[in-house]
Amino acid sequence: MSPREAGAARRRRGLRAYSAAVLAWTVAFMTALVLLPPGAHTIATAHADSSSTTVQGPAVWIPATQTYGANGTVSVAQTTNLVDQIVHVSWTGFTPSSGNFVTVGGASWTTLLYPVVVYECRGVNPQITDCYGSSHYGQSAAAGFQQPSASAGLQVPDFPNNEIASVTHADGTGSADIEVYTANQSPTLGCDSTHQCSLVVEPNYGGDATGLDGPPNCADHGQDRTGGRMATGSGLWLTDGNGFGDGETCAWKNHVVIPMSFAPVAGACAANVAGVSAEGQPMLDRALAQWTVGACLNSADPVSLQYSSDLTEPEARSDFLQGRSGADMAFTSLPADPAATSKNPYTYVPVGSTGIAVTFFIDNPGTRLPITGMKLNARLLAKLLTQSYDVYHYAGAKSDIPSVTGNPTCIFSDPEFQALNPATGGVFWPNCSTAGNGLDNIPIVMGGSSDLVTELTSWIASDPDAKAFLSGTPDQWGMHVNTFYKSSVYPYPISTFVPQDGSGPPNNLQSGLPFGTSPTSIDRFGPKMQGFQWNPIQSGLDDVARHMLQATPSCISWQFDTQSGQNDKCAAQTVGSRTVMAIMDTGRAAAFSLPTAAIANGAGAYVAPTAPSMASAALDYVTDPKTGTQSLPWGSSHSGYSGDTAAYPLTVPNYAMAPTSGVSSAKAGSIADFLSAATDTRSGQLPGNQPGQLAPGYVGDSPAQLGQAGAAIAKIRAGAGPGGPVTVTATGPVTGKPTTSGNEVVTPVTVTKNGTASVSYSTSTLGGNGGANGGDGANGSSGSSSKGAAGPAGSSGPTHNLSGSTTAAAVGKASADTAGIGRLILPILLIIGLVLVAAGPAALVLSSGGVSTKLRALWPQAKRRFGR
Repeated sequence: MSPREAGAARRRRGLRAYSAAVLAWTVAFMTALVLLPPGAHTIATAHADSSSTTVQGPAVWIPATQTYGANGTVSVAQTTNLVDQIVHVSWTGFTPSSGNFVTVGGASWTTLLYPVVVYECRGVNPQITDCYGSSHYGQSAAAGFQQPSASAGLQVPDFPNNEIASVTHADGTGSADIEVYTANQSPTLGCDSTHQCSLVVEPNYGGDATGLDGPPNCADHGQDRTGGRMATGSGLWLTDGNGFGDGETCAWKNHVVIPMSFAPVAGACAANVAGVSAEGQPMLDRALAQWTVGACLNSADPVSLQYSSDLTEPEARSDFLQGRSGADMAFTSLPADPAATSKNPYTYVPVGSTGIAVTFFIDNPGTRLPITGMKLNARLLAKLLTQSYDVYHYAGAKSDIPSVTGNPTCIFSDPEFQALNPATGGVFWPNCSTAGNGLDNIPIVMGGSSDLVTELTSWIASDPDAKAFLSGTPDQWGMHVNTFYKSSVYPYPISTFVPQDGSGPPNNLQSGLPFGTSPTSIDRFGPKMQGFQWNPIQSGLDDVARHMLQATPSCISWQFDTQSGQNDKCAAQTVGSRTVMAIMDTGRAAAFSLPTAAIANGAGAYVAPTAPSMASAALDYVTDPKTGTQSLPWGSSHSGYSGDTAAYPLTVPNYAMAPTSGVSSAKAGSIADFLSAATDTRSGQLPGNQPGQLAPGYVGDSPAQLGQAGAAIAKIRAGAGPGGPVTVTATGPVTGKPTTSGNEVVTPVTVTKNGTASVSYSTSTLGGNGGANGGDGANGSSGSSSKGAAGPAGSSGPTHNLSGSTTAAAVGKASADTAGIGRLILPILLIIGLVLVAAGPAALVLSSGGVSTKLRALWPQAKRRFGR
């Protein structure tokens, strides 16, 4: 080869290397834009950040020598930019507690010596009258402790008590997690961006606080350990001889104050900014809270969103379709029925994804410390949610409950749970006799119809093992479904949890004799004891979370209150022996730093809800050609999801249903502006705790969803103006099967608008090895069944469509809005251009030698890292 030819060959190789390098740099850059933000936080992690603060604590009291020692320390994980969330507080160098373990919320710690209380208080120099949950909250600051204790009704005037009581371990350390309230939760506390609040950590080191022989004398420790004079446990609220609430006097002398500042709340928004009203999707409310504040504080184009999260998705969809006041938009996970009539044409705008989490407080009976990891599959959740454990049974019982006879007493004695969660490495699970006989670990769930319940039970019904169990087939260890929940009479999926079993044993469990019928005998509840087990929380997801934080199960006690004529609710569980679980959204699980279970996904891997695992699942979404909305293809063995070991299985999309016509230009502009901010990768899709950012517990739109969002928002802006009732019906393929070319599926759809029929075409992409006889679409089509509906004949249950990502917007009661990626084309081209310019010189350097070899060697590792 001549030198000239050799030079030409080198130049050709250089050009090829240059092109490859440019492509690699472009792919890497774009991948970073998509993948890095979701990985910025992990679900169920305490929010420690740069504002973590450690301050000096009080001098420790040493009971053995009756002297004070060195000062301790108090640390708070986050003190600025706070929202309604859990804040972790810890301390060192405190007097070790003794006596009974404390119950969260201060319910059962009357004999505890040297307890520690954590309050949220008004201002940065609070008095006891400023501390929420204290017996003097809201009373006269000048009178201090020299006033009667407030009655229970006045103690927490505008929200449940968030005071936390805790213990100090033998080494002088301890901790507590307190939910801090903003002005939205407690107007009397009023904590927001312009009104600072504080945490008060108050160790009780004894002293004669009640002053039974005269005024309080905190230097008198003579009777500390008797509990008569020392404010021990509930003695903090003891009164003196004059009826004054002096019990906390001495403890208050040891208190430590840590100032806190809060992020802006919706009340900071100006009343004159452009307003939009919205309803629905309680699972999204924590993200919406940050977006709402960010939008109204936007100095360039402020928008105020009046959002009602106490209405669930079915209610919100109905209100939106009917054009009711307060429903300019509806937030939802599932689409509306495509055949339902709507006042205005509309589209779906994807605004990210959330997840359904199973949270738990389960304490190791050996160490009394919380267990941090747990695995669950669909069948185990089906067992829990159908009351299938024989919770009242015990060895030697003379009778049993027919609906669950022969089943394990609780989940911890279930061989299936034990196989997934072996007692190894120092982890021991509670036995059922110490787990409230099984009553206390039936999950706390929300009542009412919601997408959360529909999504969760659709996932359960798509699992072959869970489906068989629900139909009446016992598992391999012989456990069977509670007969009242058998799918022949109570078929999954469902949209609301309604307890089905109110039965009981035929005879007394202890004696085997018939139950007594006397009105004063507890026996009269025996024939219906199953009805006391489980009561879904009707007051929403926030209350589910607070039941969880307080470790208060949703069961009802047999203890009968003759004054109220009702049975008492089950008491809060004691820290150190908790066995409570709850089902909620990942946004709340993250905000409250709750442990979450790892759930079995379509590839058989057990995955916890983290930002990367939810982002991975979002890339596996498939599209319903009837609505343009997406979901995970549960139950499909021919999809990207079925092979994705990194995907969290209970990841669900979030959509805004928004009008594309029939509203004023100003209203359309405000809706579009809000949704533009929420879907902007520089703000609403960027993870963080700042106003306008994406709250912890959520992940942003996938690239395909960003394209759909951009085009849908453009339709909203372009369609402003008068409009009337529109009727659109998507009736499916006009003739025959969809046309398939490679993995592209083109489906002709008949659309009838105001009586005029036309044909439109929906293009989608098959995932994995889908196709004829794939079990995911009738007759080998891409399918169109939605979650919650019965699957096609011969399928394994409710299915999602086996179609890949498309940019089709919704076909609802609107014309078929087809959303493209127009908004993203120009930015992408600009980015690619900049990358080409920047990568050119580097590519020439990297095209030869060891550097390029090392870079090429990294690519397979990257693919493995992201599970692709």
